[in-house]
Amino acid sequence: MKLKTFLTNFGLYLLAFLSYLFIFFTIVAYTVRYLTGGTSQLLILPIFVILASLYSFAMWKWYQKDWKLEIKNTKLSSSIWLPSVLLLAFIIFQQLVPNESSANQNTAVELIQQQPAFAFLYMVIFAPILEELLTRGFLAKFLFPDQNSLAKILLYLTVSASFFSLLHMSSNLVQFLVYFILGAIFGLGYLAKKDLRYSIGLHLANNLIDFVLIVFFSLTN
Repeated sequence: MKLKTFLTNFGLYLLAFLSYLFIFFTIVAYTVRYLTGGTSQLLILPIFVILASLYSFAMWKWYQKDWKLEIKNTKLSSSIWLPSVLLLAFIIFQQLVPNESSANQNTAVELIQQQPAFAFLYMVIFAPILEELLTRGFLAKFLFPDQNSLAKILLYLTVSASFFSLLHMSSNLVQFLVYFILGAIFGLGYLAKKDLRYSIGLHLANNLIDFVLIVFFSLTN
């Protein structure tokens, strides 16, 4: 990729990231503000769904426009079952070997306990879609469109998983590795199918399991 093309694409990727921070999180912040202020969920949640859906749809259409991605078929990137098996194994491993909760996890628990309906919509529906667009789809579209060697595939997975981990506010090495592994698994799903909907599905399944476990343990304690 030529330097001028790289800088242009980096600027476009930065624009996507900033839109996520300023538009989507403004929607989230105002939703939480009005919910905690006592405004009826029957009024606020439909507005949140509409606004978040419009933003997600716009980002999805932008991602799909002039979409080109070249991926070399390797044992790492060609198996559609490997990401699902790895995710299941990792979820089981996390339950058997619990670790210190991250700031992101603590926030999620608090949100589920206080606003379970909103937490479900945010964590299980919209977060997987937008985080996959940002840390997988747009990253590949603008900065890693030609993954025509194993080295480039590994570089993309490393950058994608690292960004995913940092996005989840990892405060120590163990937490960073937990989210890094998750990000790498989702990245493998994306590359295996060459379809972001697969990684979104894996991400959604992971968040749904987390949501159910948090609710279950909250009710039993």
